[in-house]
Amino acid sequence: MLKVVQQKNIPLFTKVTVTSLNKNDAGKITGVALELPNGDERTLNGKSVILATGGFGASKNIIKKYRPDLAGYKTTNQPGATGDGLELAEDIGAELVQMNLIQVHPTVQQDNPHTYLIGEAVRGEGAILVDAQGKRFVNELGTRKIVSNSIVDLPDKSAYLIFDQSVRNRVKAIEFYDHIGLVVTGENVNTLAEKINLSPEVLSQTVSEWNEAVTNKQDNRFGRTTGMERQLSKKPFFAIHIAPAVHYTMGGIHIDKKTHVLDGNGNVIPGLFAAGEVAGGLHGNNRIGGNSISETVVFGRQAGQQSAEYILDKH
Repeated sequence: MLKVVQQKNIPLFTKVTVTSLNKNDAGKITGVALELPNGDERTLNGKSVILATGGFGASKNIIKKYRPDLAGYKTTNQPGATGDGLELAEDIGAELVQMNLIQVHPTVQQDNPHTYLIGEAVRGEGAILVDAQGKRFVNELGTRKIVSNSIVDLPDKSAYLIFDQSVRNRVKAIEFYDHIGLVVTGENVNTLAEKINLSPEVLSQTVSEWNEAVTNKQDNRFGRTTGMERQLSKKPFFAIHIAPAVHYTMGGIHIDKKTHVLDGNGNVIPGLFAAGEVAGGLHGNNRIGGNSISETVVFGRQAGQQSAEYILDKH
């Protein structure tokens, strides 16, 4: 993208803060107000503005406003995901929709200052989740919402992913998790249990019951039907401590299919477009994994096309 910016000689402004969106008496967008690092203020004029500032997963204030039950959660998002674009749009009359719909990811290692999302592939290749006693408590491959709620309902509000070398061989990301110190290793199940303060007897029984379920292709406890291709039997054994964290915000700025931003009456705000996680209402109650990439590609392209058409055809 930077190469294209240079090739097209497009002005690029960094280390500036957009403080407001500007519009004229007719309600059309005319540009943005900026604040420079030294505190000076500037106006950047433009016939259209595209908001592509991401979601609000790292905004404690916005989450507390719409989902106070999640106010204490950590997030997988980068620190800049503070919902600034939503506030800019709302200040000029844009409607925000579905702001209470926030996706929580169930398996996030968060014992360190930085959070690390442990991907579904670990469970998909055969890992199980156990509580502080070493017992399974949920279908590990249920929806993120179901698994997250089940973990939060535990007394410790956290759990352990348990897996063996065969799972590790299938998921290369585990090498990274181990490299940064997230993985506990035990030569056998009992040793692993002792290292993470679980009952060796209970964890051994849990693993044995799971291996029997894999053999019979039937999980009588929780009805799991996928990720059951291999037993947990190849030494050594591993554990990752996890808990749910805010991952994705489905709510955001109300747009139409052409990325026009809409006000509270459903009218288009001329010259204002939004794309990506800053926009709301595209995923319904719970985003399906991978769909945020599709959203970015499809609606990012649409926003570029529509803003160009707006300028060339009408303004």
